[in-house]
Amino acid sequence: MNSSLQTLLDKLKRGGVEFRLIDEKTAMISSRDVEKVFAGDPREIWKTLVLTDEKEFFAAFLCGRDRLDVKKLEKAFGVNNIRMAKARELRERLKLQPGEVCPLSISLRLVCDSSVTGFKKINFGSGDMEYGIEMRVDDVLKFLKPEIMDIRED
Repeated sequence: MNSSLQTLLDKLKRGGVEFRLIDEKTAMISSRDVEKVFAGDPREIWKTLVLTDEKEFFAAFLCGRDRLDVKKLEKAFGVNNIRMAKARELRERLKLQPGEVCPLSISLRLVCDSSVTGFKKINFGSGDMEYGIEMRVDDVLKFLKPEIMDIRED
């Protein structure tokens, strides 16, 4: 377990936030990788995407099976020409590798897809490619305090 994940777990415990650490003992980079080993509902697997407009970085949090609607996200952030951050940019600017993005530990403006309210619990990347985190949606939203809107493709 990397130090970033340990710091996050300590913070969740201190805050009294209930969670379940999912240890799959295999590197998982994408939500599709998680689907291969996850025994539950695949709609509960969520992903965090890091995007940029060349000036700032932003994050989008949505179901792993959904595709992001870039135009909706641009409207949400009030920017134009937003694109996915490249692996090099993640490493250089955020000190992260692809697969290490956790919505609970990044310090970026984040928009969460409104479909999250239809779930009791979700799981997502922990910041360590070999672990995932499962939490109740209410706790995730309380912890993140994200903007919530429809950002997935219709």
